[in-house]
Amino acid sequence: MPYSNLPDFDYTVLEQMILSEKTKSSRYKTIVNAPFKFNLAATMLDLGVVVLLIKRNKTIDRIALSETDSAKGALMASVVPFDKIQIPVDAKDNSIAEAIKSGDTQSTEDWATLFTPVLADQQARTNQKGAGIDCSYVFPWKNNKLTGALIFSYYQPKQSVGSSHNKFMEKYTEVVSKTIS
Repeated sequence: MPYSNLPDFDYTVLEQMILSEKTKSSRYKTIVNAPFKFNLAATMLDLGVVVLLIKRNKTIDRIALSETDSAKGALMASVVPFDKIQIPVDAKDNSIAEAIKSGDTQSTEDWATLFTPVLADQQARTNQKGAGIDCSYVFPWKNNKLTGALIFSYYQPKQSVGSSHNKFMEKYTEVVSKTIS
């Protein structure tokens, strides 16, 4: 059953955390780690991993990965290093490419849709198992300088993702699109 009325994130504080970083690299790391500073809210949502992606000319690049145990599990399981996973912008059957192209949120319970065509389906599922993740959501964002997406991965199936999860993902994606450069 989806949760409702969970402890919330302070989006003003999250925005300030991101904007306080002086370099792009530190800002990107803060984007994927800041939600976990609100430990109770992140735990109640069963949030496991956040990934920042930026669209380049012909690829969608993984820029930053949260520093959680789940993320570390996925990294250890992966046959391709995190920063080498570049999804072609026109990739077929890829949830990230589709989210960015359409501007619509995508969800999946199978990481094969997040890694195709770079990883074979079973390799992607091994990464997912290493992370202990049940479902992921791809939220596209865009500002006047960049286009990209955030991936939010949870320790629960899609049918357990409710209004509190959606509120968090929507609001945090707004914060990121305003603060990223």
